[in-house]
Amino acid sequence: MAAMDDDVFKALADPSRRTLLDRLYERDGRTLGDLEGALPGMTRFGVMKHLRVLETAGLVTSRKIGRERRHYLNAVPIREIHDRWLDRYRARAADLLIDLRSVLEDSSMAAETLEPVANDAPPAFVHSIFIRATPELVWRALTESEYTLRYYYASTVESTWAVRSPYVFSIGDRRAIEGEVLEADPPRRLVVSFHALWDDQVRADPPSRLTFELEAGGPGVTRLTVIHDGFASRTATYDQVVGGWPFIASGLKTLLETGEPLSAA
Repeated sequence: MAAMDDDVFKALADPSRRTLLDRLYERDGRTLGDLEGALPGMTRFGVMKHLRVLETAGLVTSRKIGRERRHYLNAVPIREIHDRWLDRYRARAADLLIDLRSVLEDSSMAAETLEPVANDAPPAFVHSIFIRATPELVWRALTESEYTLRYYYASTVESTWAVRSPYVFSIGDRRAIEGEVLEADPPRRLVVSFHALWDDQVRADPPSRLTFELEAGGPGVTRLTVIHDGFASRTATYDQVVGGWPFIASGLKTLLETGEPLSAA
């Protein structure tokens, strides 16, 4: 983990790279052309070099959509650093201080507005995580209750995982997610429709699409990329899964690498 931490800290040390991350935080899924505007004094090649450093550190994930390559903020490495050094009491204290600062700064920032940026792309959530496990084991962790019970909000899953077959995630006797298998190529790629049922807000949303891509990330390492898209607009489901997926992916990684679930405290 130390080597990965070094890459993250190196990436965050540069103010230009922090600016790029800030822009992706404001609006995810930006193209290289969008991000060039964040660093007006830098050449296109310079911006590309900074993005490569961020991708190497796992802080940014890029994905080609049509003829464009879009870049997405990947919160997992930052969350892992947070969890490493902040127990629940220190985290709560830090949250309170940040909230206080935000309240004090709001009045001075009220007149400031973010630059308007045209964005005709529908919302999507994309992030990657490297797991010290084989693709076969990661696939099992994604598709078998033996594993999901320990990292996926204590849920079970039922499906044959054959194309056009249904699947259901349940928490106790309550359905949480349901959908249909659209593509299945174990242990490399799984695509499903995704209809959330865990509360009234998300239940009203139309189904979206969820893709898991598994590829070699080095000897004994799998790179898992989660793509949640297919949203016609920003829905309640989108707003909730953006916060949930980093926690779920970190929980899967922790479980497979240590044999213990990630503490929710």
